[in-house]
Amino acid sequence: APEASARTMDGCGGDGRRPRAVFMAFGTHGDVFPIAALAAAFANDQQQYTVVFITHSAHQSLSTHLAVSKVRYMPVASPPALASEQLDNISYDSVQSNAGPESFSRRKEIIQTEHRKACLASVEEVFGNDPSIHSDFIVINFFALEGCHLAELFQVKCIIAAPYFLPYSAPSSFERQFKQSFPLLYKSAGLTLPIGCGRFSWKVGDCGEMIA
Repeated sequence: APEASARTMDGCGGDGRRPRAVFMAFGTHGDVFPIAALAAAFANDQQQYTVVFITHSAHQSLSTHLAVSKVRYMPVASPPALASEQLDNISYDSVQSNAGPESFSRRKEIIQTEHRKACLASVEEVFGNDPSIHSDFIVINFFALEGCHLAELFQVKCIIAAPYFLPYSAPSSFERQFKQSFPLLYKSAGLTLPIGCGRFSWKVGDCGEMIA
């Protein structure tokens, strides 16, 4: 007789646990809604899966539509976009307790830290301490790259989805922000890309991926 396997043909574990699919998308409506549509379509097509969708609480309107497809909506409190005038409306305790003369960049860093903690807590709630099975995976968009690290932590596959066209030129602030965020990489880079502004830009690859 063949040896017992921890995985069955339908992707369930040996204990009968359903495989889990986490869809994680951050950004504004145009960044998040296409991934939500993928999550709903996947849940309808692969009903053996437990499907969850992690995004900003600002996209609460998606919860009703996702529920129709039995997709669990899991919100995080970080805003889809952040400007200096928005900081007063952020509810993170650590931000409120540090409100005052500190710089916008410092307060933004605090919000990003809290955001990552919330992402970890959400994914941990889904996968818990259960061993992963072959069919478990995380799908992310380009603004949810923390999902790659979470997939590695929980030993599941990670898929980057971009079901939309990207602009063919970078924003005017791209080079300045790139230099500020990655000074060593900026200094050492010797490749000039043909599209966009200056030496640094993005282009769309053969599969629709962004190459920066």
